[in-house]
Amino acid sequence: MTVKDALCIQLGSAPANDPAAIAAESLKAAHPGDSSKYESLQVIVSASEMSACYNPMQLASYTSLLQDNGVVTIKVVGDEAIDLKPIHTSFLLAGLVGASERKEADGSRVLTANKKPNTNITAAPLKMSDEDLIDEDNLLNDSSNLLAPPPSMSAAATKSGDDCAGREPCADCSCGRSSGGEAGDKKEIKTSSCGKCHLGDAFRCASCPYLGKPAFKPGEEHLVLDLQDDI
Repeated sequence: MTVKDALCIQLGSAPANDPAAIAAESLKAAHPGDSSKYESLQVIVSASEMSACYNPMQLASYTSLLQDNGVVTIKVVGDEAIDLKPIHTSFLLAGLVGASERKEADGSRVLTANKKPNTNITAAPLKMSDEDLIDEDNLLNDSSNLLAPPPSMSAAATKSGDDCAGREPCADCSCGRSSGGEAGDKKEIKTSSCGKCHLGDAFRCASCPYLGKPAFKPGEEHLVLDLQDDI
């Protein structure tokens, strides 16, 4: 790769003091596949032609000819009041940093930025050998990786003499263990004599067996009693 001093690009009819300046339209023809890199790049555009000639997207293609840490200068010739935001935008799109601005004696504006060095990091390939791989079929065949089955309920019941395997009676026990009775004993279901107990305490008498309990649907009295007993 050949490193050269500077490259000057003219946009439109902007005047250039550099006799080696190249018009933007002739840039590709002047550098067809050229691997040369430049230490600095200058783009010159007239203030009156700024909106028509300066394309913020185009600067990125120019900076491909610039070496890392090279300097990019945009010179706007003329003292006309113009918006310089497109130039700052082009710096951002081209990956340039450190933009500065100065005004020359003739009113021209000069904006400068630097090309960041290429810091692309490539990930190292992951190297694995056959010894690092695990055979999934072997995991299923290896009995040491399997959980032991839970103890049989029938065996526990035979040892303790009951189907509950020695556990404490359930709160809603229906097998008779909670009261010491025989299996199949059921709780006594209270009945309503007035037929309004299910409506709630506002409709219940002082001696109502459901007093203080929530309202329920007729025929579901046992559900209300079981719920209150659990609490």
